[in-house]
Order: sequence, then C-alpha cells, then structure tokens
Amino acid sequence: MGKNLLSPISPLNGYSKSFGNNILEEVVDYEIFSLATSGEKESLIEQNIKKLFKVDLPFVGKSNVSENKKLRVMAVSLDQWFVLSNSGDLYSKLISNASFPDNIYVTMQTDAWVILRVSGTSALKALERICPVNLDPKIFQKNDMVRTMMEHLGSIVICEEKDSYLLLSASSSAKSFLHSVEVSLKNVI
Repeated sequence: MGKNLLSPISPLNGYSKSFGNNILEEVVDYEIFSLATSGEKESLIEQNIKKLFKVDLPFVGKSNVSENKKLRVMAVSLDQWFVLSNSGDLYSKLISNASFPDNIYVTMQTDAWVILRVSGTSALKALERICPVNLDPKIFQKNDMVRTMMEHLGSIVICEEKDSYLLLSASSSAKSFLHSVEVSLKNVI
C-alpha cells in the first residue's frame, strides 16, 4: 500500500499575476516566527540574534536583512520582533539551540500570515490608495516597515527597495487582502 503524503499549500496557491509592468505575487518560501522578551532582556536577545543570524536588531519601524539576504528581522513593537527566513528550517534550529536564553519566547507564525510582493512602477500608487500610512519614498525608505490597516485588514508593509514592497496580512483573510491589492493595481495602471 502506497503512502499518502500531505503536501503543504499556501493560502493563495502560489498566486502570481502581471498588471502592466507591475507584478503581484504570493511569496511562499519564507517561514515566519516571532521573538519576544521583557525590556530588561533586550540586550540578551540582541547578542543572540547577532550571534545566530549575523544581523543587528532593528529599531521599531525598521527591518534589517542578513548579509546572505536569507533573513529579515523586523521590529514590530518594543520587545517583539518578527523574523522572515528563507534559509530552511531555521525555526527548529533556533528552538533546539541550547545557547538561546529561556526567557526569549519564540512562536512559529508561518501559517498565520500570507505574504504578497507588489513590485513595479505603479506599486506605490496602488498602495497609496489603500494604505493610510505615508509611503512617500523620502519618508518610507528601504527596509522600513509599518503595521497598519489596508482595506479594513491588519497588515504589515515592508519597503524592500524602490518600487518593491512586501505585504503581510492574516492568512484567514488572504483572498480579501489579495483582492484589495489587485483592484488598487487595476485602478492605477
């Protein structure tokens, strides 16, 4: 009797579509986990993040990318960071690392989020229609990030580079989130 193996699927089944010279696509190769600690332990987490991931902890509203470009650490609030990694099973390696302090709390978040990348010359115009935050490139620059609402859905916006943004929202409303970004792109091209 053959084995019936389950295969993971992403919230949007690897969606990718062009809108003129813009691309809207689901990013499926990241694992996401959160790190949290109490304020007095921030130096411990900073030392460990730098040692394990070779990246500095960012300030709130910023993100830092590792030298090998396989990991992004985002400061989502005081004492909480999200880590996006496409380097394999980093979460398992992290929680099995005996040198990682017990008072740093690690929570797998991958299944709770959908990640979209919108890129192209109209990406900013599309986001400005649905995002209440000022994304002007003079203010919102490369590696900046913000938690906000887009079309009544909680989201995170990260500026990867000029005309390229990562958008995170709850996987439970992934289709509604995708629809809002699609409609906005259609309206600006």
